[in-house]
Amino acid sequence: MNANQHQTYISAETDAQNDVNKIIWLVAGVALNWIGILIAYIYQPPPPATRFFDKSEEFRLFYTEAYKNKSRSIQLTYSIIGCIVPFGFLIIGWITMFTYTAGSFMFFSNFFSDFF
Repeated sequence: MNANQHQTYISAETDAQNDVNKIIWLVAGVALNWIGILIAYIYQPPPPATRFFDKSEEFRLFYTEAYKNKSRSIQLTYSIIGCIVPFGFLIIGWITMFTYTAGSFMFFSNFFSDFF
């Protein structure tokens, strides 16, 4: 990879990070679970055509490939995070419920042992 291709790659990745709406993919992961992850993997948004004025075909191909790869990576990351978040809340709820139930059981067992 020469210096010009490297600069194109960095530019495409930076543009993809700025263009991808991370909130949408986070919500897609929360709302659609594994289907949101699948959509994030399949869908690759093309870069805006305005970035290709007065550019060579080689630049266009290299930039488009780097842009799509980076946008797919970001989309997958945020949709997976969105899919994991509800499970985290579920685990916290289970732990809270278990500790509350165990604490109540120990309280009532000590309470009744005083009478019997």
